[in-house]
Amino acid sequence: MSKESVVSLDVAARTEPAPRPAGLGHGHWRLIRPAPVVKGAFLVVVALYFIVPMLAMARFAFQNVPMALLTPEKLLDGWSFSGLWTALSDPGIIAATKTSVLLVAFAIALNLALLLPLAIVTEVHSPRLRPVLSAVTLLPWVIPPIALVVGVAATFRAAVPWFLASDFSLVPFYALWAMPFTYRALDAGLQAISARTLYEAARTMGASLTTIIIRVIIPNMGAAIAAASALTAAMVLGEFAFASLLLKTTLPTEMVNYQRGDPRGGLALALIVMILTALALGLVVRSLRRRGLTVQTAGI
Repeated sequence: MSKESVVSLDVAARTEPAPRPAGLGHGHWRLIRPAPVVKGAFLVVVALYFIVPMLAMARFAFQNVPMALLTPEKLLDGWSFSGLWTALSDPGIIAATKTSVLLVAFAIALNLALLLPLAIVTEVHSPRLRPVLSAVTLLPWVIPPIALVVGVAATFRAAVPWFLASDFSLVPFYALWAMPFTYRALDAGLQAISARTLYEAARTMGASLTTIIIRVIIPNMGAAIAAASALTAAMVLGEFAFASLLLKTTLPTEMVNYQRGDPRGGLALALIVMILTALALGLVVRSLRRRGLTVQTAGI
């Protein structure tokens, strides 16, 4: 047999498809790969898990028809937004909303002031410390809120009682609680803009570290800063434990108190706040995806 024949037989043996196991037809091979069907079913179940309770909340909040009297003919009867308008015009809700907005602003400012320079310096000088910093930012979630509040209150009540008496005593707790979200958003932004490359390029032109941070890196991190701010705002607007334990009046605690006197109006307000927060976060995520930025949430 010639060398050409041997080579042709070897090539034919390599390119010949593997034999299908006996008894397995084309239909069976399609059946053992049901990934699209499983994925679709899972998404439907998850959607129902969230949508059905929200529909029940909406029916209770906006439809003034008892469940016992609800029939298919009355599904469109008794719907009204009067409870929501009453809740929005309540002086206590208005005052609590103003307080929560101020807490959001101060918590965002404190979180960015603490984590933004630290994340930038770690990225450009010591990237090996990123896993350590990521683990450190998770420490506030290891301590339960009640233990954190009791420990801080017992420590500072005698030293700075005026601080614990103020509504702004919640700001450090909110900043600590939002650290995992804030750091991961900032770290994703630094990775997306190749901050270390920008730093080295600016250093070759004689720029100082402060100049690089203020005039080079931070202007390119608008999307990451917006994501971190939005996540912090969503957390502050929905946080109840710290405000309740420190006896502060914020929007979540005031909604609970209001719901005791007007269940329908309180639930309508809670539903609207939930929807607006979800829409705001959705817009932020969409904006980040357009810029090619993804936030790593592993470990949260």
